[in-house]
Amino acid sequence: MNYLRPLLRFIRVLPLLGLLACAPMRLVPGTYIETRGPGVVMLAGQTVHLADDQAFAYSYWSDDMASGRYGQGTYHLRGHQLHLEFGAAPPVVATAVARPLATSPDSLVLEFLVLARPPGHGAKAAPLAYATIAAHTESRKVVEVSSDSAGHAVLRLPRTARWLSVQSLGFSPWRQECPPSSTAYRLELPAKQGTPYAAGTSKSFRLARRQPARTLLVRKGATQVVFERQPNPGGE
Repeated sequence: MNYLRPLLRFIRVLPLLGLLACAPMRLVPGTYIETRGPGVVMLAGQTVHLADDQAFAYSYWSDDMASGRYGQGTYHLRGHQLHLEFGAAPPVVATAVARPLATSPDSLVLEFLVLARPPGHGAKAAPLAYATIAAHTESRKVVEVSSDSAGHAVLRLPRTARWLSVQSLGFSPWRQECPPSSTAYRLELPAKQGTPYAAGTSKSFRLARRQPARTLLVRKGATQVVFERQPNPGGE
């Protein structure tokens, strides 16, 4: 009868195995970026940020900027299906912070720090080199400079100028009226992300049953797409 003992032990643990199989999947909030392994350069990929309150931000990025997609909304986990329900996409606009400069009243000097804001939730802005900073009258450009490798530029503004513009390939431009006195600007130009998803659009991911730590595994046919969770600035 010794041969029955392993069978009896297996029968005893069957209820526990059933409970484990039925346990709801839990996703750790954070920013997950598609990867294909260390050192692999990707020309296209996906980023998804999952928040504690069931909100998400999603982007598909590519070296062909026009083919990019992005959006935000609410996510739901049903079994092993991650459902994204898109809401209205926020506008992607450049932001500027200005402060006055103490200079001679006879001169009108503008200082710029131009930063690139990459796509993805929580992505940090970095200096943007070779951005074009220009001043315009109502009909033509009157002066132009480029930002250096640290994103800095200085523009001496002619009194005839009426408009300022800052632009760089692949980023949303910035434009506003010239200030009446010398000013320093800190600009963040957001990367162009392509086309937003329309409100009401849904997207689903079929998740693998076993999810390794710091990873989101998505089933796509017979293969798996790997998303790595990025470290939080303040720790795990």
